[in-house]
Amino acid sequence: MLDQALNKAQLVGRVRHSFELHSFHGDQWLVVKDATDLRQIEPAAALLVQRNEVEGVRVVRRTDYVDHDFSTTVTIVKRMRAGVQETDPLLRANPGRDASWCESPEDLGGDPQRQVFRGLLAKYLDERRLTPLEILYYEVHAKTLDQAGTTVQGALQRLASTQVRGTKQTAVARVKELLAIVEEGLGRLQKEAKAGPPLRLGPPTLAEVGRQLRGRPGDPHPPLYRAVAAHLADSKSWVEKLDRLFRLWTPDLTVVEMRVVDSLAAEILASPLALRELAGAERPRFELVLNAVDLYVGNLALAASSSLPPGVQALSRLLAQGALPRTMAELRLGLLRHLHARQPLRAGIGIRDEIAASVEILGYIRRKAPTLARDEEVLEALATRVDRLIQPEAMADLLGQSRTCTGRIDLVLGLMEQAPGEAPKAKLAPYLRSLLVPEDIIRETGGLHSRGEAMMPLATIASRVAGIGLPAGPRRELLELIDTALHDLIRKEVIGNSSVPYADRILGLVRLGPCLPAEGKARQIASELLTQALHRPEFILRYLERFPGPQERKDALQKLCALLAESGLVPAALIPNALA
Repeated sequence: MLDQALNKAQLVGRVRHSFELHSFHGDQWLVVKDATDLRQIEPAAALLVQRNEVEGVRVVRRTDYVDHDFSTTVTIVKRMRAGVQETDPLLRANPGRDASWCESPEDLGGDPQRQVFRGLLAKYLDERRLTPLEILYYEVHAKTLDQAGTTVQGALQRLASTQVRGTKQTAVARVKELLAIVEEGLGRLQKEAKAGPPLRLGPPTLAEVGRQLRGRPGDPHPPLYRAVAAHLADSKSWVEKLDRLFRLWTPDLTVVEMRVVDSLAAEILASPLALRELAGAERPRFELVLNAVDLYVGNLALAASSSLPPGVQALSRLLAQGALPRTMAELRLGLLRHLHARQPLRAGIGIRDEIAASVEILGYIRRKAPTLARDEEVLEALATRVDRLIQPEAMADLLGQSRTCTGRIDLVLGLMEQAPGEAPKAKLAPYLRSLLVPEDIIRETGGLHSRGEAMMPLATIASRVAGIGLPAGPRRELLELIDTALHDLIRKEVIGNSSVPYADRILGLVRLGPCLPAEGKARQIASELLTQALHRPEFILRYLERFPGPQERKDALQKLCALLAESGLVPAALIPNALA
């Protein structure tokens, strides 16, 4: 089965792409405009940002899988007003009233309705290894749920209280409407049960049953869902259910049957328990995230082919071929949920190791799933996770690991270098600013009698700050602080310190050059001093007098010229031509 060639177009069907512009109001994203060309969206997006009348703006790419009756949206770019945060960063745009609203039993099969269904009945569904689709289309599961005490009524009461917010309808009236819809749906299922049992599978194959149904009037999907749900009914675990589901797959399936398989697989993998079962044991969130990435790109069966049943291996291969759009969308959503969750990736570790784990996940995604590595929402989720870790208590614990000012600075810089995205780096900047007290650094590194020794540590800090990826504002503030301290040290310890030989003072500047801030007073004064020195023949002559023989002097001059070029403090024309 796994060696058969796939006809992706036959399995996925028609696909359409478009773009949407969303604006954020309160806790909701609203659709402002949609178009098939991104260039039709960009002017309106720029205007919304310029007017600053909404709390957030985002542009998303929408993909409609027409024959699967399913769509996905992926954020391309998002801009939020300063201080505004989303309560649920995974919330889809609302085209009008509550997307989960339903008026008839047919509406219960919609994607938003089933997602709400899953949330309200998560405990019941996970305990019995059931999906919403199996209950909606198979009378045995529906009847069992209906007889489960007040489970259904309690779920409908919670749903009604949510749906009537902002309307004139009461929750009691809405509960009655929902109960009537449920009763009508259950009555239809019981009527179908009296008309005959579900169609049998294996044999005949799912493809053969699909061909029979396509030759009859009416929608073939409900009887297919019913047949597959009955076929999976006695599965004892999620892995067994996935295995049995994908053993139904054959290369001659059409998009009609594939929609049923894909929809059920997506709902199975929406359960965190299913991902844990696939992992084979209770594992930390870190490993569950890696497994989710592997499954998304179809690496799971390849990595553990000896332990996974054939059906799960088929699932993995179909995912690798991109033949399960709904399941891939659910796995991506599950990955985002993991990344946005407040639980640690690894238990019992500090902020530094937790940030390292986030960075490790990003590296893994870049290697295994390049499309996810370019996904704006995945990158935002990782940056948000790291940003949330940066709290005063966690930082106090981290800084308590070092007793020196430079040691603490190194710890904070290490976090900033690790942190993905500008937001967490900017959040760490105030901690670094509070530690950057030049006199403390001078006292630790050089002491009162050798203050010049502090120039290299300060310049190294400046070099790290410049290359760390900070936003422009915090970066400029930190570099200006260090630049002022370096300028004062150069003025006092290079120009004014006659106790140190002139050549040694200039050599110190040369070595300092690569680390000095690219702009500022320190680089300017260092450049002026070095230019003056190169115009004075005695600087190089006195430097070379330290070496006994002609070859040693030649080697020393070559090294000096290389250092001068590396420093970037003087034009190349001023550097002696000794490298030839």
